[in-house]
Amino acid sequence: MATVQAEDYKYLTIVGIDGTKTSLTAVGLSISFSDTQLTAKNAYTDETTTIALTNLASMNFSNTNETTGIHTIQTNETNEKSDAVYNLHGELLPDNATLSKGIYIIKKGNKTQKIIVK
Repeated sequence: MATVQAEDYKYLTIVGIDGTKTSLTAVGLSISFSDTQLTAKNAYTDETTTIALTNLASMNFSNTNETTGIHTIQTNETNEKSDAVYNLHGELLPDNATLSKGIYIIKKGNKTQKIIVK
């Protein structure tokens, strides 16, 4: 009988019920559950993700990063003030900049993500 362990894989991918995927490096990963949410944190890379258990569709280990790096930002996240907004040329935009259609890099605390404005 073959034995498979999480250590045999490079990534854990968490899939939300809306289809969003988040992949974290598996080596150094810890997963914890509270009454209402799952938190996965990598001690080596500081990657962290938290998802409400009611929004969790599945999670799986794989050898490929199943995400593109572009995720849908939930409505309540867009209301939070960003530390910095950059365009794809790497230019820091003013705090009061109106974002036209395009792709931007948003930094909030220790989290950085790409967003698409349609």
